[in-house]
Amino acid sequence: FTPSLQLEGKRIHEAQLARAYNPGRGPAGSIRGVFPIIIPLVSNPLGKATVLGLTIDLRGYRSGRRTPMRDLVPGRADVAGICCMGLVVAGYLAVLVV
Repeated sequence: FTPSLQLEGKRIHEAQLARAYNPGRGPAGSIRGVFPIIIPLVSNPLGKATVLGLTIDLRGYRSGRRTPMRDLVPGRADVAGICCMGLVVAGYLAVLVV
């Protein structure tokens, strides 16, 4: 983890230099020069961790109980719901026709 952060910090520092960022000289300039590196150095790994976590979840590597495959059989409530919806649609069509 530490070597990757070091490489990331070096890359960010080089990007700041390429943009001609000059925080100034002396101790105050050194302190001002750290902030544009620290913020991306913290936020970039958090974004990468989020993407990695989502990837692991989507690929199914998560531990936990798996749900078994089973055939769903409609019950009385399902049949009653379908009949009610059919009656609602038939009533709507009857109102449109009349």
